[in-house]
Amino acid sequence: MLTLLIRGQNNAIPVLADSAYTCANYGNNTNTTLSVNTPRGVLGGAVAGISTGNDYTVLRGTNEIMPVGLFLNDAAGAAFDNAPAVASGKVTVEKAQASVEVDVYETRNAANSDDLTYAVGEVLYCSLYGLLSNEVSTEATIIGVVTKAPTTASPTIGLDMRI
Repeated sequence: MLTLLIRGQNNAIPVLADSAYTCANYGNNTNTTLSVNTPRGVLGGAVAGISTGNDYTVLRGTNEIMPVGLFLNDAAGAAFDNAPAVASGKVTVEKAQASVEVDVYETRNAANSDDLTYAVGEVLYCSLYGLLSNEVSTEATIIGVVTKAPTTASPTIGLDMRI
């Protein structure tokens, strides 16, 4: 789920790639907060990447493609359901230096499965699975800067976006 603290730009022009409806979110990544009940498809708060075609298509980000923003929740506010995309094939991407809180981000190190910790002032990148991470990505675009570190009492991560 993505919560807007200070709105940036909501871009509803992109078409959502077919693969973004079916991508798995559980069992293949290094996030320990997602459950077996997490549906397939892009999640609100996940990183949106731009396709390599000459169009306005976005897909779930990876550590190797250019990020363009974070996927916004659907109109009903459901964290895992982007209903407008199903009907129209389009999706809203939040960008232009918004301040947000996100509850989907990497919790384990991709290389050795150690727990990741976050601190205010750290920079965030896109992980292989399209989630925010403080591990430097191959593509290396900075998504944002941590403004609120997650805790047990408040597990969301706050960030000021840089894209």
